[in-house]
Amino acid sequence: MSDFKEQIIEDIRAYQEDHPYIANIEKDEWAFNYWILDKLFYEESELIEEKIIDYHDMGIDAYEIYEDTKEIYLIQNKFYSDSTSITAEYVKNDFLIRGITALENGTYKKSEELQAFFTKYKNNSDFVVYLQLFVTNNNRNKEAEDYVKKFNVDHPHYQAKIFYLKDIEERYYGEIKQVKKNITVKVESVNKGTILNINTESYKLANVINARYVFTPVVSVYRLFRDSIEKGYPIFDMNIREYLGNKGVNKNIYLTLLDPEERINFFYYNNGITIICDKMHKFETHPSNNNISASFEIDNPQIVNGCQTVNSIYEALNNLDPCELEEQYKDTFVMLKILEIDRDNQDEDILYRNIVKYNNSQNSIDEKTFVANSSEFRRIQIEFEKKGFLLLIKQSDKNKFTEKYKTITELKKLNTGKRIKFGLDEMKKVSDVFIPLEKLLQIINAFVMGGQTAYKNKKEMLAFNSLEYNAAVNFIKETTIEVLLELYLLYMKAEKVKKDNIENRYPIPYYLIDGFAKYECLGRDKNKICEALEDSEKIERVIKLYSAVTKAYTKEYYNRNQIDYNKMIKRSIDYDMFDSQRDTLDSVI
Repeated sequence: MSDFKEQIIEDIRAYQEDHPYIANIEKDEWAFNYWILDKLFYEESELIEEKIIDYHDMGIDAYEIYEDTKEIYLIQNKFYSDSTSITAEYVKNDFLIRGITALENGTYKKSEELQAFFTKYKNNSDFVVYLQLFVTNNNRNKEAEDYVKKFNVDHPHYQAKIFYLKDIEERYYGEIKQVKKNITVKVESVNKGTILNINTESYKLANVINARYVFTPVVSVYRLFRDSIEKGYPIFDMNIREYLGNKGVNKNIYLTLLDPEERINFFYYNNGITIICDKMHKFETHPSNNNISASFEIDNPQIVNGCQTVNSIYEALNNLDPCELEEQYKDTFVMLKILEIDRDNQDEDILYRNIVKYNNSQNSIDEKTFVANSSEFRRIQIEFEKKGFLLLIKQSDKNKFTEKYKTITELKKLNTGKRIKFGLDEMKKVSDVFIPLEKLLQIINAFVMGGQTAYKNKKEMLAFNSLEYNAAVNFIKETTIEVLLELYLLYMKAEKVKKDNIENRYPIPYYLIDGFAKYECLGRDKNKICEALEDSEKIERVIKLYSAVTKAYTKEYYNRNQIDYNKMIKRSIDYDMFDSQRDTLDSVI
């Protein structure tokens, strides 16, 4: 069994221990659905259960809806042993046909929300359905994969994909394992006239590095990316994966490439791709083949801008027979900007970093984002560790800290004071002090923008330049490490009390943070946080008060609206009702 499969099982055991009240959580197959929605789709834990439809039939196991972009993810999961393989028959008839056909016919009965959303948008040109199958081993099935490719070609607004264990691991960690560090790839163009060199003396410019603008076929880009994947070469600069989150396929790019009438205009629609390499070789000409008569090689390319374009080209073209690509895409081009930079040269390495920064700051990622992601979060991580708490910026930080703290004595010495103050359980293992970055940002948003924002918009917390992300970053910049840690520990105390509560519901943690911000911090004043939490007595009163408030609010909300807890927390808070309950209970607690 792979180390990563062990990681999944470890996470599933943690779910089963932490959420014993959730129906079916004791079944590993069901809990794997929970893991997928939590770890890969970043769904809020209290909203996951209702998005899991089934786990043992041959239809849809779980789903995600993104109304703002008119997208649905239909998810099927196979928690298989190493010896079990998916079958082509299952992929053809069940993964690709059964669920989507019921939705198309309006006969899907297992989720009213899913059927209603599909019916509402199925004729909208922006509507896309992603069918994703996650399998916990690497037993590939070529026949099944061929069915998926054909399905994608036949249904441009549906995108199906199988994720084997290796693919799940890469998506989980947000990175491709680096197997080889060196690669040479070919770049093609129509002729010499469609390759522009800007390194000639005739420009008479100081500090001009070797650079080329290349009018290149998308097939050439497809092969470049395909070869890098096959050789384990990390083609995307680490900053692109980190700052853009490797968002992958852009549906508009994808659909344009699949449209025979529109793809000829792809060059005009797209901003192009920027590549930095160690060496550009001389270009050669050769007899024309599908309008391509010039090419040259580059060493160790790094794509520093155009991540979504490259991913989308790969996904669209990878569905087709390789023998057909040249003919079908002979008139589909994209612009490459290729720069040759010696990263062993200090000045040129600085130039490299600035090119990455400024190329992407022109693409909806401003300077503030780079500063925040590269320094602010790491600053918090360093300072939290000094206090015995471990901020997880990346998924791989779990392994890093687990290896670093094989014994937890040092961490316990550092965090004992805070743990006792907030009445938290004694630390038994290193994971007891893990703080996921998105969780910290949710808590900040609950304080700044309200509890409903924290529940409903978890996916936006790490979406760079989103309202939620910027609100959290600004809060972080304007406050201290002590404030951040105290606010987080208040949330953890609320979670502990909720877990110990027989109903497993109260206090509602993000609602508690919301009320605490409005009242104890006098209108969300972050400078009041430490004062309001200065001792155990004040902390216990906050917990006791909002346990009662959130329970009373839930009961009154149901009486008025006939909407239960699970649906209530997705809706906007009725502050008149919430505040009334708080005013009433404040005088008796």
